Amino acid sequence: MLGIFVFFPFIPLLIGSFSSVWRFGDLLPTKFSLSAYEYIINNNFTLSSIKYNIIISYSVALINLILAMPASYFLARTESALKKIYIIILFAPLIIPPLSSILGIHFNMIMYGLTGNLLGIILVNVIPSFPYVLLVLLMAFRNFPSSLEEAALIDGVSKYSIYRYIFIPLLIPNIVVASTISILISLSEYILTFLIGGSKIITLPILMFPFLSGGDKNIGAVYSILFIIVNILALLLFEFFIVLAIKRYSRIRI
Repeated sequence: MLGIFVFFPFIPLLIGSFSSVWRFGDLLPTKFSLSAYEYIINNNFTLSSIKYNIIISYSVALINLILAMPASYFLARTESALKKIYIIILFAPLIIPPLSSILGIHFNMIMYGLTGNLLGIILVNVIPSFPYVLLVLLMAFRNFPSSLEEAALIDGVSKYSIYRYIFIPLLIPNIVVASTISILISLSEYILTFLIGGSKIITLPILMFPFLSGGDKNIGAVYSILFIIVNILALLLFEFFIVLAIKRYSRIRI
């Protein structure tokens, strides 16, 4: 019964993608057409936007994991008078409204020549997603038993080996959750990607938004369905490959 309510909002979306004429007040469309699907298949920007979405979201997720692992460990294990200041700085994107800092971000990106290219978009997408990844891993390290780390240090295990053979393998579920949040935020990011990328790099949200806001609703419905499918497949693929990479890196038998 709960599944019906979960999928109910997608039923009008699916019907709308096939509709040609659906007037206000009508329960169902009076005419059906596949023209919206034909438009998207023949649109050269469709495949390229999917490619950019995957590259950006995966790159952002990897950068976030690399940066958040040592940062979360430091915040969870270190007692410092400056700890609260570090927390405020690292979680600033959650505190400061994005629109109030977006012009400053754009200005700095122009200064360093990072506008209109893929690298600039990847770096700017790290800003809104990093605090969430940090928060997930911080909670993981706080709940991680310090006795395992202490026992390894007593036995002469190096810090690097502790990360490789203890922390990373045992934190696989947390890493998957953190990367999932990062990918979802990056895939859905519109304002920062549009501002930094301009018209040179088009992602699915940028391609889809004009049709949803005031263009052809049928095409917007098809792009919405495509966006959902891309999100699901991107998450499943990344989860599979990140778990496989961690197990091979940590020499865990699969």
